[in-house]
Amino acid sequence: MPNMIKGKPLILCVDDEENPLVLRKLVLEKAGYDVITARSAREALGMLSSQPIDLVISDHLMPGTTGAELARQIKAQHPLVPVVLISGLNEVPPGSSDADVFLSKLEGPDHLCRKVAVLLGQ
Repeated sequence: MPNMIKGKPLILCVDDEENPLVLRKLVLEKAGYDVITARSAREALGMLSSQPIDLVISDHLMPGTTGAELARQIKAQHPLVPVVLISGLNEVPPGSSDADVFLSKLEGPDHLCRKVAVLLGQ
């Protein structure tokens, strides 16, 4: 159930690259969500521990910890938080079974927003 204290679900976007992170944030804010960002898996896990996050969207290919590994860590600590894994590859990355949804970056922002709405029960 989304955290409705502020009236809008809070989404955490994780990506080590600035441009996709900013674009994803803008798309999701335009769709009516509150969005915070993290540039690493470590930063994302810290944010999850300090505030109620309704959904996480993570890039898969990041230095250090992959998005699939981050999804596994999130589910271990916050099993009810949905995780969307995004990759520039069209194939589901190995080890990504902990993510609730896998999306290719080629599917575009409208597809992302539809999947987010479904996961948040909207």
